[in-house]
Amino acid sequence: MKKLLLVLFVLLLPALYVYWFYFNVYSDGEREGVMMKISRKGNVFKTFEGEIMQPGFRTGGGSINSNNFKFTAIDEATSKKLSDATGKTVKVHYVQYRRSLPWRGDNYDGDNAETGQYVVDQVMSVSANPAPAQSALPPMVMTAPATEPAK
Repeated sequence: MKKLLLVLFVLLLPALYVYWFYFNVYSDGEREGVMMKISRKGNVFKTFEGEIMQPGFRTGGGSINSNNFKFTAIDEATSKKLSDATGKTVKVHYVQYRRSLPWRGDNYDGDNAETGQYVVDQVMSVSANPAPAQSALPPMVMTAPATEPAK
């Protein structure tokens, strides 16, 4: 009985570790921003890697950086939609894993705000970039400073 429990423990513990870190989804959600690029790359496993520029800035390493979201697209159809949307505002759905697997794409731990492997599985919307907002305030008129009358 003790040997059976030991064998189960020795086999079950690595299986649970692999499942937890490599296959269990840590988080999922949506991101929106301007689609910057998408490319197919990889030495052995060819995957579709993309980048979305989100509004705002991110600090890190003593500097201020643009808020870019780097990810892997799950399939060719999703990557085609993203490629067609380059330069436009896109809203995507993603899943985040704790660790990366080589056939699932690159790992952007140093580039994204949170560590983990981000995989985009759906393009939710694509829209043209809106024109810059017009100010509701009237334009400022510069006037010369008032001078005192000569005495």
